[in-house]
Amino acid sequence: MPDTPLVSICCLTFNHEAFVRQCLDGFLMQKTNFDIEILVHDDASTDNTQSILREYQSKYPDKIFPLYETENKYSNGYKGRMDIVFNYARARGKYIATCEGDDYWTDPQKLQKQVDFMETHPEYSVCFHRCQHLNTYTGEITPDHCGRLIPAGQEGIDITADMALGDWITQPLTMLFRKECFSPEWQKKYKYYRDMHEIYHLLNAGKGHLFNFIGGVYRYHSGGIHSMITREQYCITSLPIDEEFYHINHTPAAKRNYLYTLRDCINLYSAKKKSKALGYIVKHFAVSHNLHTLAKQLFILLNSTLNSKLSTQNNSKL
Repeated sequence: MPDTPLVSICCLTFNHEAFVRQCLDGFLMQKTNFDIEILVHDDASTDNTQSILREYQSKYPDKIFPLYETENKYSNGYKGRMDIVFNYARARGKYIATCEGDDYWTDPQKLQKQVDFMETHPEYSVCFHRCQHLNTYTGEITPDHCGRLIPAGQEGIDITADMALGDWITQPLTMLFRKECFSPEWQKKYKYYRDMHEIYHLLNAGKGHLFNFIGGVYRYHSGGIHSMITREQYCITSLPIDEEFYHINHTPAAKRNYLYTLRDCINLYSAKKKSKALGYIVKHFAVSHNLHTLAKQLFILLNSTLNSKLSTQNNSKL
């Protein structure tokens, strides 16, 4: 066993054979004045991901420590963040950095920059940096949408839990946090626990900072759990998460986040599933108590219903 690392890099993989080499190379190219360890949990990949991991493990036995599942835990009903149980629990570092196997780091100084900041600012529990987004199908690389938050020439800004919920400003591949500020008990409060919850609670455990430098790439592809989903899939998956989060936390930020998701789903279903839209309108009013918004949403639903009837009648006359 090598010397105790300062940073534990935690990575989740599943059928990432097309991407995982680039991910691992991004870890290995880090130039640091401290030791790191790379903890990988593979959820029973059916492609060559595990073979690639074993290849890298044999080349870097003092750095890379994979766990290989023989049965896929996600398909068997595991709903929590696997990192917590399979990577965080064995992490020896003072800090934990996260990056999933289909994303990758591009700045060899990424970890050094983040650790230097955290070491001199003990009141901070977590820090992030900016990233780019890559569409695997088109090859298009686009910037994140948080550059507008940071004044020109400034190295970064402090962020709060309210900011993180109000405008998704980061991805897990950019995060580095103090292990002592994290609690595995957070997950036990939720049926649906995601990286959103983790970031929210870390930002409540201490201060947070967003650096202006671009340190990695978030990849959109069909194999990603959330990266390329339809609006309806978004409603189906996100609404119960945001509803539960609001009912457990009851903060203004959690309320705004839940109402925003409800509003998005109302707009979607007003045109295609009106009874479902009506149910969401009722839920929205029960939380917002806003009569003006209620009247506006009901008007949109009624207008959509009338337009659908007129369209049906016109088609029947043709």
